[in-house]
Amino acid sequence: MVALVVALGAVVALVAVLVAGLLRSHADILKALHDLGVGVGDPVEGRGADAPAGHGATSGPVPLRLGPPLPPERDSSSAPALAGVTPWGDALAVAPASSDGLTLLAFLTTGCSSCAGFWETFRRSGTVGLPYGTRVVVVTKGPDRELATEVAALAPPDLPVVMSGEAWDDYEVPGSPFFVLVDGRSGRRVGEGVANGFAQVADLVRRAEAELGERSVGGRAPGGAIGIDGPAREAANDRELRAAGILPGDPSLYPRKLEDLYGPGGSAGGAPAVGPVGRAG
Repeated sequence: MVALVVALGAVVALVAVLVAGLLRSHADILKALHDLGVGVGDPVEGRGADAPAGHGATSGPVPLRLGPPLPPERDSSSAPALAGVTPWGDALAVAPASSDGLTLLAFLTTGCSSCAGFWETFRRSGTVGLPYGTRVVVVTKGPDRELATEVAALAPPDLPVVMSGEAWDDYEVPGSPFFVLVDGRSGRRVGEGVANGFAQVADLVRRAEAELGERSVGGRAPGGAIGIDGPAREAANDRELRAAGILPGDPSLYPRKLEDLYGPGGSAGGAPAVGPVGRAG
């Protein structure tokens, strides 16, 4: 009996050591992931400028970055040229900021169920419903992320299709479908976001065109261009947000999970539509 009790005690001690080791290993993994900032919506706290990783943290939410950091010579309203290939392997470059009118960039993928309706609309009716002269360019990820044959099967016959992963990085595209409206006369983005259907996109493009025209008539922006950038644009965005009741610190400015970006279900369906340029936080 004594031998049985001793053996049982030894087994319990061994199990306790194993569990403690597993818990310590799990804690080390979580700490490493925490320091790397992995995960959407993780309660990652900011760090002091001189504090080492994991020490000297300051409280407060960390805004979700919607793409890689922009080069210092660009800001969130820049409209860089797109360079890539067509689904048929030909090199193609598009410069939205060098046109005389509006360019709508439609960032789509072949495997996105929400994108299917836009692919079909572009194949069937092209740019019907958009203001006259609006150029539409479909942008997919590069051949390393998309099958060119699948893109070719969906490609509209009358619209340019650029396969370019770099374009998605340059325009900080968080997911698909995503739309960016560029005013070629100012060379700036004047709207970006997601939409549930093409009719909604077309309506918002028409509104943007009307707003540009009103600014031109009012003398605030010659040639219909927005005419403001940098701090002035940020101040204008702040005024629009305050007018809509969104004040500094509002939870909507600091998305912590996919649903905060795309609505319930974590998909683009039900997300806010194309709106004024300006990424909060």
